[in-house]
Amino acid sequence: MVSAQPLDNFPFVRSRDVEAVSDALASVYARPVLVPARGVEGFSATINVCNLNNVGLAYGAFGVEVRFDFPASGFFSQLFPIRGKGEIVCGRASATLSPGSSAIVSADWAHKANFSADYEHLILRISAHALSKKLTAMTGATINEPLRMDSVQNPRHPAARMLQQWLPLFTEMLSDAGPSPSDWAIAQAEQLLMTLFLCGLRHNYSHLVEREAPDAALRQVRRAEEYIEANAQQAVTLEACGSHRGERFQFV
Repeated sequence: MVSAQPLDNFPFVRSRDVEAVSDALASVYARPVLVPARGVEGFSATINVCNLNNVGLAYGAFGVEVRFDFPASGFFSQLFPIRGKGEIVCGRASATLSPGSSAIVSADWAHKANFSADYEHLILRISAHALSKKLTAMTGATINEPLRMDSVQNPRHPAARMLQQWLPLFTEMLSDAGPSPSDWAIAQAEQLLMTLFLCGLRHNYSHLVEREAPDAALRQVRRAEEYIEANAQQAVTLEACGSHRGERFQFV
């Protein structure tokens, strides 16, 4: 009996045809160049994709050593290897992939990837637009320059470790054959993922995330309370509280 892979209840493509896999990936990411490193014999792609509102999760395995060349996608991606080894190259920067590590790709980065034949991974993808909105809500700052992640990350940061530990649990919850999580639970999970991503990973706005937030005025607090009370039956985001009646709140 073949054991279930993560997100098997969200099958995206099962194919031994390289061109068919490239076409399928182009509908979700941006069209990649996919090359089996030692020929197509043994190539067997298994890709599962679960797209939520602003966040997507994916699982991939290819059966042979493969090389990818991806254009910029408009999404931030974090790769979490499950088995095997790989490498991500963005310009002159590169990151080694192995179980227990991760690699980050910014939304406006083209990148290359090399995966061993036994390589499998989970990918967390976040909309650049949604992540910038979350950053604005967290810091109260106007985001003028595009958000970009640092090439070198500190995996020991508490928020980064929490993200790495929590994502497989969330994936398992989505993969469960039982009742689907509620819209409220999904929305809250997305908020947590984006917050951990921005707090745990280094980027060009980390100095704003890490600074001490000023105390909110009582008027602001009361208006936020009113909004939360009026919308208690749905997921309430920081962005929504901040935009209520034109107020902007800062929170980390």
